Amino acid sequence: MANYFLHFNGSNEPSYPFWGEWFMGKQALDHEYFLREIGFRQIDAFFYRWPEEPKDSLNARMDGILGGLKINDCLLIQWPLPDMGERWLQKLIKKTHEFGAKLIFLINGLTSWSDGLILPGKRNQGEIQKALRNPKVQLEMLFLHQADAVITSSLQMVEQLKKELALTGQQLSPCTTYLGPDGYRTRYFQNRRDLNKGIDFINSLPGAPFFSQLPEDLHFNVYGDQSQNHLLSQRQNITLLPWSDPEAMPQLLKGTYGLVWASQQYPNVAGVCSEYEEYQTSVTLALHLAANEPVIVWSQSAIADFVRKNGLGLVIDSLEQLAQQVATITDSDYNDMINNVERISPLIREGFYLKRAMLNVIAMLYDRTSD
Repeated sequence: MANYFLHFNGSNEPSYPFWGEWFMGKQALDHEYFLREIGFRQIDAFFYRWPEEPKDSLNARMDGILGGLKINDCLLIQWPLPDMGERWLQKLIKKTHEFGAKLIFLINGLTSWSDGLILPGKRNQGEIQKALRNPKVQLEMLFLHQADAVITSSLQMVEQLKKELALTGQQLSPCTTYLGPDGYRTRYFQNRRDLNKGIDFINSLPGAPFFSQLPEDLHFNVYGDQSQNHLLSQRQNITLLPWSDPEAMPQLLKGTYGLVWASQQYPNVAGVCSEYEEYQTSVTLALHLAANEPVIVWSQSAIADFVRKNGLGLVIDSLEQLAQQVATITDSDYNDMINNVERISPLIREGFYLKRAMLNVIAMLYDRTSD
């Protein structure tokens, strides 16, 4: 048995795909690195779009990509893939199974969910049927159930994805598990953090409208916003900092806490992005923890239980509680938080949770002793 991951590239340049699109490239690259550490090997594929590619050409291409697969090998594919069309992806899945290998999807994100099309959700039947006609939803319905195993972001995502597939009579593989927190590969050298250094937030101010109503007695370092003409840039409690390369970001965070928050209003959480946070664990959470920084998260987010049980920061119901919660933390409390974060952060930097999920899935696929 051999284990592989499929690596896509779209350029002859020595770069990584989608590196400039927020943390998408960094996340996928880190996953590949962590997989190599547990024995996975790379299979290369060049992404392109040719809907009318002749059948013989497509078959030959797939034989070339997957020709090394054997019975009981595993092939991991990170979802979503580059857009090469349904025909290409269906041929990839079919060929993988023809070679006798197992196909595993590692779900980094669901594009339909990030757009607000979380099914079945709080919608009437008419709205559900309309959403099911969305091409992004149809793509998930068509392919995710064909995997032999699936790794998602959270247990909440597993359960919701099962409900979504059930709407069209499909079933998710029983060999399914979840990461919990993601990994974030970095070497970290900053000194131990202190109280009263402000709250770090990684986003742009236009993407976080709740900032206009946050208390002015709390200081925020906002990473990712260069719009110095933004009205909030005039507030003394907000320091605007430019977006930096994801590899450098852990070294630049200088606050006491990292705020992991998505909302279109203040103080309560609302909006498409906040609903997605109930299922998807944010890469920025892994970034803060990799940088030995305690976090502040929403109590209904997918990661809240992990933060609470490990004592990694503050779990709040609304931003209205933020100032009071921060004010109650003593030096001793914060020292305990830092100790807890420094206990977990090596696991984040080394991709422990991905490696654990991957080994669990392989055991589900092949080991029958627990049946």
